[in-house]
Amino acid sequence: MIICICRRINDQGVQAAIEAGARSPEAVQAHHGCEFNCGKCRTTMGEMIAETVDAAPPEPGLLAAE
Repeated sequence: MIICICRRINDQGVQAAIEAGARSPEAVQAHHGCEFNCGKCRTTMGEMIAETVDAAPPEPGLLAAE
């Protein structure tokens, strides 16, 4: 499914950016080497990021050395 019609970024492209560490719509665009044009995709990208981050298991915390 196309997410960003201006830059032709589909859901797989957004997911690839998220897996590479993108945590904002701007970072998704940067991952693909572009910037927003109309910005209508920001909300969908943000929702995809939130769903992925919420579904990820929590990272183990750091323990202080004794």
